[in-house]
Amino acid sequence: VFYLVATLGSFAITWLWARWRVVREDRGVYVQGAFRGNCGIVGLALAANLYGDFGLSAGGILLGLVIISYNILSVIVLVAYQPGQTTDWTKIFHDIIRNPLILAVFVAIPFAALDISLPGWVMTSGDYFASLTLPLALLCIGATVSLSAIRSDSKTALGSSLFKMVILPALCTAAAWLAGFRGSELGLMFLFFASPTAAASFVMVKALGGNDRLAANIIALTTLLASITVTLGVFVLRSTGLI
Repeated sequence: VFYLVATLGSFAITWLWARWRVVREDRGVYVQGAFRGNCGIVGLALAANLYGDFGLSAGGILLGLVIISYNILSVIVLVAYQPGQTTDWTKIFHDIIRNPLILAVFVAIPFAALDISLPGWVMTSGDYFASLTLPLALLCIGATVSLSAIRSDSKTALGSSLFKMVILPALCTAAAWLAGFRGSELGLMFLFFASPTAAASFVMVKALGGNDRLAANIIALTTLLASITVTLGVFVLRSTGLI
């Protein structure tokens, strides 16, 4: 519940800031880049590395909520600022219920609840496809990243990246501490809050006709910053005895 509230708060803060500081056509990309973390790949891997089985199991539970909330909020903000179109809430609703990641979560729920096992060949095929998705997304992002675009959009891309990697993790982790979270629970929260922008955000921006170069630049910057901010954050939290 706390993570969902923190996600909604992060979304609201970045949207309000974007309305004041970012040109209209880039607001959706800016907001998504600032709040949507790569929890499924980076966050879960860091949690498993730091906390072992607890990090993997607790992170997996959080991940189901994360996928649904991130995708719903991303569709809302991207469609709201879709270039050349006015805000159509009916279209937003249709895009939400047709989102592949959201559909995948709801399809998987009965299998998990009823403990239904899939045939081995289905799982093997699924693993092959899953292992392809991130490399393909990163290749597309790498091909789209432009140094000239980073220079021209540096203020927008850097602003979104700082929100994602510094401001929001600090605010949300502090709020989690005030709410009573300690130890491994607080550490898990921080790792998810501090994950770099998800590669899936680029795919969604591309599909909805947004500024895909800005999306790619935000992903690249947050991924580079993560090596510093995540390490420093874990060091500070451990040094102060909070995790």
